[in-house]
Amino acid sequence: MGRKRRVAIMIGLEWPVGHHYQVFAGIQRYAQTTGHWDCLINPYADLLFTNSNQPIKLDGIVARATTNLVTLAQKASVPVVNVWHNSPAIHDVPSVCHNPKTAGRLAARHLLERGFRNFGYLGFENVMTSQFQLDGLNEVIGAMGFTAATCNVDQLYDQSVDDWQLSQKQIGKWIDTWQTPIGVFVTSDLLCRYLAEACRERGLAIPHQVALVGAGNELIITNSIIPTLTSIDHGYERIGYRAAELLDEIMNGARPPNETQRLEPAALVIRQSTDAFVVDDLLVTEALRYITENLHVGINVDKVAAHVATTRRTLSRRFHSSLGQTIHDAITQLRIERVKRALIDSKDPLKSVAVACGFRDAIHLCKVFQRIEGLSPSDYRSARAVQH
Repeated sequence: MGRKRRVAIMIGLEWPVGHHYQVFAGIQRYAQTTGHWDCLINPYADLLFTNSNQPIKLDGIVARATTNLVTLAQKASVPVVNVWHNSPAIHDVPSVCHNPKTAGRLAARHLLERGFRNFGYLGFENVMTSQFQLDGLNEVIGAMGFTAATCNVDQLYDQSVDDWQLSQKQIGKWIDTWQTPIGVFVTSDLLCRYLAEACRERGLAIPHQVALVGAGNELIITNSIIPTLTSIDHGYERIGYRAAELLDEIMNGARPPNETQRLEPAALVIRQSTDAFVVDDLLVTEALRYITENLHVGINVDKVAAHVATTRRTLSRRFHSSLGQTIHDAITQLRIERVKRALIDSKDPLKSVAVACGFRDAIHLCKVFQRIEGLSPSDYRSARAVQH
């Protein structure tokens, strides 16, 4: 075996941000697969080109690429692959990023399917990711004749007391303009958490008055609040793996691609913050609320009808008129969503997941899950574990 290639990794691991570590995990997984990389973690890899006391030979760099890094690396003929969507040098070097426009489309479709007809978007000022997310959201809801109420705050909203107070004031004024019920897509999970707290302070119920969709699927953030937050998983580990793979191709002599490679989101992970259906029929709305609150017990069509004090036939007719589906189908759909959530967010055995989500047993769960999702719960969990 020849000399190992020295590859610098500059992706901000000193920041406590989950997606940086996921990108790093993907890079490391590729490096371990090849067996011929010697990885150097350096948050200031650009200084390696100017430090005359300790010259280090680099064969390549995977980075959240800055303009300075790209300039120095190009002078030294060292290939760089960028993994930062908002990099000022994104058009100057090969890049592998997530697709924020698709994320906006996913959020829009999910909220439309939940029956929302008022929409909002909370993003960052002058940030490309936010603009692409909003474009995707508007593309879908615009085709249905809707528009999104928009608020953008400074990305450095937490850098000082004054910045924080200004952002909170902006968000508060924006909330006061809402017409509820409203479905809101937020550019990041942390900002989504802050918005959830602002809504609760104003007495707005999540998800029945405000449904929230975040982005990034930062589990520490999404699962540390009740209701838990629905979020779009960008598949950052896949991005890291593909970036490392692309760098290896370039180091082997391949021509760098001219356009940014944008990987599609891994999934929209549904949690409690969108566990609501908005329909004009108040009877159906109350029935859906009862269903979502009691999925873990043995509810059926008769119990739902009894809870809302109507006949099974009347409720079935109004369900079909409002949602285009049967009560039984709605119960099954919501149970499967809860199963998928449990498979992703926990390591509980299938037997426990089945009982917690209202299925008779694991066999019953597997049969229904296979029919609807086209794969077994175990295969679904395994696939998601790889993406994380």
